[in-house]
Amino acid sequence: MKKLLMLALLAGSLVFNACGDDNDDNGTNPEPEKNPIVGAWVSEGANVAFGLRVAPFKVKKIEATFNENNSYTVVQTDSSDVQTTLSGTYQITESTYTDTLTGSPTNGAKIYTIIANQSTPATITATGIYAVKDGSMRYEVIQTNPALTGVSAPTADGGFGSTSIAGTKYPIYIQTYVKK
Repeated sequence: MKKLLMLALLAGSLVFNACGDDNDDNGTNPEPEKNPIVGAWVSEGANVAFGLRVAPFKVKKIEATFNENNSYTVVQTDSSDVQTTLSGTYQITESTYTDTLTGSPTNGAKIYTIIANQSTPATITATGIYAVKDGSMRYEVIQTNPALTGVSAPTADGGFGSTSIAGTKYPIYIQTYVKK
């Protein structure tokens, strides 16, 4: 009988302990920092990458939303006010490099590598880099799958402006976004 009573007390204490506060870290174990790309962003006018502002794209505004669950939605508006919605998922990798581009709103900020796997309106993969600082984001990506002949994506170690076409670096795909 004593054994049953001890087991009942032990089981009762486990139930009460299991119902306690799950946060026993007294603030020493804060929640992981949210990725700085998460949120709603807008790029318009001269902030849109030059390579997107000119023909054939003629993009005048881009509204991008990056979600914590690694999904994204981008709404592009062209010069005829036609909107195209792009969506998919993304993966990021933190690098050891920082933005060193003089005059950049993200100068000194950590550069991340991003792979965007677009599912609509067409299945493509774009690869590139971004950095975020004080409500501004620099973002440079280029389509990598299906591959574009002679085109190489920017890299964190190459920094912004490292997209290359036929071996020549072209800084025409750097965008600036402002947090909404």
